[in-house]
Amino acid sequence: MAQPPPAAGSAPPPTAPPGPPPPYPYPYPYYPPPRKDNTVLIVVIVIVVVVLATIITSAILYVMVSGLIGGQPTNRPVLTFGPAQASGGNVSFSIASVSQSFPFSSYKLTLQVGTVTGSAAAVLDEPSFTSITVGTTVYRVYWSDLGDENNLNDGDSFRVTGNGVVLPTGSYTFYLLWSADNAQIQTKSWLL
Repeated sequence: MAQPPPAAGSAPPPTAPPGPPPPYPYPYPYYPPPRKDNTVLIVVIVIVVVVLATIITSAILYVMVSGLIGGQPTNRPVLTFGPAQASGGNVSFSIASVSQSFPFSSYKLTLQVGTVTGSAAAVLDEPSFTSITVGTTVYRVYWSDLGDENNLNDGDSFRVTGNGVVLPTGSYTFYLLWSADNAQIQTKSWLL
C-alpha cells in the first residue's frame, strides 16, 4: 500500500544518514594562530623616543646657551699701552686706552725675559703684586688702579720690578691675557 502524499506545511519524511561516520579520531580543522597584541611594545618605543628627543634637545640647547650663562664674558676688550718708562731699575707703563671696562680678575699676566716665558698668573690689586717666575728669577708686577673701581681702565698702570732688586739688563715682553681662555689681549716690550 502506498502512502499518501504529505499534507501541505508538514515536514518531509525522515531519510537515512548518508553513510557511516568518519573513523576515529576526527581530523581537527586548521585555525590560524591568534594575532599578537603589540600595544605594550608600541607604548615602550614611543616613551623611549620621547625621552631621547628630550635629552637630545636639552643637550643642544645647553651647548647653544652655555656661553651666555654666568662666568666671564667671552668678548675681550681691545687695549693699548702707553710707552714704557724705566726709573730706578723698574719699568712702568700705563693703559692708554681700553674698549670696555672689566674687573681686574678678568685678566692674567706673564713676563718673557729673553726667550724664556713665565707661567701666567692672576692680576692682583694694589698693594699686592703678582709674582712671576721666569727661569729661576722672580719678578714682581704691580697694578695701580687709578680710579679705585677695581676695573682695568684708561690711566691704570703696571710696574715691573725685580724681587726686591732692580731689573737686570735684557729684553722683556709683558703679556696681558684674558683669564677665561688665556688669550692674549696686549703685549708691551722693552730693553734695559
